[in-house]
Amino acid sequence: MKITLNGYYGFSNYGDDLFNLTSVLGAARWWPGHDVDILGPPVHGIDARFRVPTWFPNDLYTAPGLAGKLSRLAFLAGALTTRDLLVYAGGSTLSHSSLLKKLQRVAAEHRWTKSAAVGVSVGPFSDAADEAEAARFLRQFSFVAVRDRQSLAVLERMRVPYQPVLARDLVGALPLLLPGSFWVEPAPAAPPTLGVSFRFYESHSGGDVERERRRHAALMEGICRHAKRRGTRVRIFCLNTHPRWGDMPLCCELQDRLAAEGMLAEIITSEDHLLGCWHSLAACDAVLCVRMHAGITAYLNNVPFALVEYHEKCTDFLDDIGQPSSLRITANAADPDEVSALIERLLRRDGHPTLSPETYALEAAANFTAAPWATPAARMPEASSVLAR
Repeated sequence: MKITLNGYYGFSNYGDDLFNLTSVLGAARWWPGHDVDILGPPVHGIDARFRVPTWFPNDLYTAPGLAGKLSRLAFLAGALTTRDLLVYAGGSTLSHSSLLKKLQRVAAEHRWTKSAAVGVSVGPFSDAADEAEAARFLRQFSFVAVRDRQSLAVLERMRVPYQPVLARDLVGALPLLLPGSFWVEPAPAAPPTLGVSFRFYESHSGGDVERERRRHAALMEGICRHAKRRGTRVRIFCLNTHPRWGDMPLCCELQDRLAAEGMLAEIITSEDHLLGCWHSLAACDAVLCVRMHAGITAYLNNVPFALVEYHEKCTDFLDDIGQPSSLRITANAADPDEVSALIERLLRRDGHPTLSPETYALEAAANFTAAPWATPAARMPEASSVLAR
């Protein structure tokens, strides 16, 4: 069967690139014998067949205007008319209606190609009409594995004609697909290293920009106070380097504020080394993050973390793993002292999720193993067979 993996690929985002990597590794492990490619431009470090060729300008493919939409539409149409199955792989890709979604719904209704989804969130929706459009689309799917219980409840409300699978975030399966164990508790370092990540959300979604400003100010001041008092080393992760939607301005602001206090902090990106970024997060003693997949990476590597609940998907993830209330931080955070105290609790390892990362990983594998087209494989693939050197 000819399978195309579809997602928010090519937008210089760490979490989506991890979806891409996990999908390629998981397909090689659990879907052997199928012809698999990726609907998106090439990602550095992933050896796979991408439908967008290297000569096509990435800036054009990811552009927000009409030219970008038309280019994405053209490559999508090519997949819809030539492939057997389009699999939405990872993320909040089924949350709103758009021209591209409507085209895919029409294609599904006319049986141009089949549709399925793994590791996705369903919703939130802007209004009842948006949810009705999504329901009409999702009823055409042959298989859906969701990453949180809230999405499962939404699909049940939509009365889809299949039994959806609760299979966790797609990236949860990554520890099973890479060599070595990611569940060994690291020895504490002196001084400890705090990994941090930021992101703009309200600014890009029409939300409460003043709340976002207060939150960023509290996070940065709390980090600086703690680092100065305890001598904590700060490692800043810029997990989206897109020139329009990326995090670099916030990362540079924190770096400058730390420098003004006599503390040096490096900025790490995943742009040239996706797994290098994964391992750098895993090597931290604690992680305070706004980017969801910084938190998921920390969790899967047994690193204490706190994830700002700026979006329902963050809350759903934390609820599902049983994150203790003492290690949670809301989108309304505005007190630097509370942020500093939270960092202290993380470094002391005061509390941990009730669901173990080992269990989470095994359940995340169901994104692949529960699919109707899955084929039993005799052995775990070597990472070198799918990772570009």
